[in-house]
Amino acid sequence: MACIGTFIIGLLMEQTLRVDVQDKARKTKRRQQRQCIVECLYMWEMQQDIALDTLFKNYCEERCTEMDASILSSDFVIDMLQGVVGSKISIDAYIQNCAKNWTFSRIAKMDLAILRLALFELLFCKKVPTPVIINEAIELSKTYSSEDSRRFINGILDQLAKERNVR
Repeated sequence: MACIGTFIIGLLMEQTLRVDVQDKARKTKRRQQRQCIVECLYMWEMQQDIALDTLFKNYCEERCTEMDASILSSDFVIDMLQGVVGSKISIDAYIQNCAKNWTFSRIAKMDLAILRLALFELLFCKKVPTPVIINEAIELSKTYSSEDSRRFINGILDQLAKERNVR
């Protein structure tokens, strides 16, 4: 199983290193933290038989040379990971209700990770303004997803924001 985790981390790192080199100066610390969360959520989705703490520890060991330790060890990253995983059932219910004409299994795993993080923030983190949460999710999707995925993610988040009057 550790080989699968290392392989997934390698793929994620390969994909993000291209963006990191170009955009590192423009990325905020919070965006880098959200990127860590999304990558860990993706790993967790692919390997749910491994404890989240173990996956996160492996992720930190793999990324420690490329990323500031304060980003990896922040309470925000740990709290958000635990919150998203702990609220997975209710978050997934929101996604299913909003994703009309889509079966849940058709949603790309990385898009699901981005949506879960954004929905958790929308539903449970009232300090962050809704437009910021949606913008951050779209920015993450620019790194990890296709144009169609960006529209899908934006549509789901916008619909939930309107339904819940969180704008």
